[in-house]
Amino acid sequence: MTGDPVDYVRTLKEGTGADIAVQGSLSIVSQLLEAGLIDALTRALHPVVAGAGRGIFDGDAPKRLSLTDVQNTSKGNLLVTNGPRQD
Repeated sequence: MTGDPVDYVRTLKEGTGADIAVQGSLSIVSQLLEAGLIDALTRALHPVVAGAGRGIFDGDAPKRLSLTDVQNTSKGNLLVTNGPRQD
């Protein structure tokens, strides 16, 4: 992929095909969230204290999400999925 990731994903969403997944890019996920292009957000939560740093929800756009799924892994991690809130 070259160019603006928001434009790229917007073009993909306008087409036909399967789900789009982004893995491991805080910057791109934050941009897509700000642009309203994320239908579901699944995060792996690990039981560790990381301290300070950048967060996925640091931008200015409202983040009204609903919990759609939670899975507990055998290693003690949580897979948490949220989608857009419908109110």
